Amino acid sequence: MSFSNLNKADAIRYAYRLLSYRDRSEKELIDKLKWKGFSEEIIQQTISHLSEKGFINDSALALSLRRIAEDARLLGNRGVRIFLRRRGISEELIRDVFTGDDSDEAIRANKVVSKKLKAIESYSDEEIKKKMWRFLVRKGYSFDTINKILRQLKIKEE
Repeated sequence: MSFSNLNKADAIRYAYRLLSYRDRSEKELIDKLKWKGFSEEIIQQTISHLSEKGFINDSALALSLRRIAEDARLLGNRGVRIFLRRRGISEELIRDVFTGDDSDEAIRANKVVSKKLKAIESYSDEEIKKKMWRFLVRKGYSFDTINKILRQLKIKEE
């Protein structure tokens, strides 16, 4: 198929195929359609069509991705925000998803620390704390949460 005769039906078919693998944000679909060579007009028509049919819902996707980032990946709040941004969720939706109490960040941090401790328990106390600090920063936990977790950390006495 040459780029000159890419039409709306082709774009919709391609978008449905992308959505059959996993849910995607509007931005992700737009980027994929642009990369495939579709015109701006056809992309907008395709996005409108998919939105009308209920195949694109960034609000629902943002909530679902937040649960995945928190429960499966055990990311901190900053890490969750970065994860959502990378998936094409708008800043406004990210703010909406994070309204309310985010006190469960410490619970997730405790879970991830107990998992990680099993892998690094043979290191010295100081090295464990350094490794744990870097690990939690990469996971997107706040410095307050990290400090609190590291203070609570009971490391074996040698």
